[in-house]
Amino acid sequence: DDGSYLASFVAEQVGEAKLSVSINGHQLKGSPYSIVVGQNYPAIDQPSKVVNNNGSMGEPWGVAFGNNGLWAVADWFKDCAYILNDKDELIKRFGRKGSANGQFSNPCGVSFDSHNNLYIADRDNHRIQKFDVNGNYLLQFGSVGSSDGQLQHPCGVVVH
Repeated sequence: DDGSYLASFVAEQVGEAKLSVSINGHQLKGSPYSIVVGQNYPAIDQPSKVVNNNGSMGEPWGVAFGNNGLWAVADWFKDCAYILNDKDELIKRFGRKGSANGQFSNPCGVSFDSHNNLYIADRDNHRIQKFDVNGNYLLQFGSVGSSDGQLQHPCGVVVH
């Protein structure tokens, strides 16, 4: 509606890359873009098998990797998130359906910051929630709307 688009791709190698974007055969203004691709992470073929000791994942949407070997998954269907270690062992499952602090309604995007705090896009609660590395709730921002500080169904979050 507003002319914004979300594009994603899988880089073949770490380093500088050129990203060319075309819509209906017309190259987007400013394209190709120079981007820097960071560390390569191992492929996760079947993340739902990783969490089988606590029940398989319902519908994993977002995946993020921290700089400490941990990784996190947002589970859209089960309204929760998982923190796993570099051996794919479940460290913590947290969250449940709801709108209170630490609860979710269709979580989807997930990102770690440089201190390994976790940010999760809580889509149908129209907010971003922040958790520490142990899955403890820290804060949130956003509310439904289109004014400054308001969000409408956020599905992605990137923290630098």
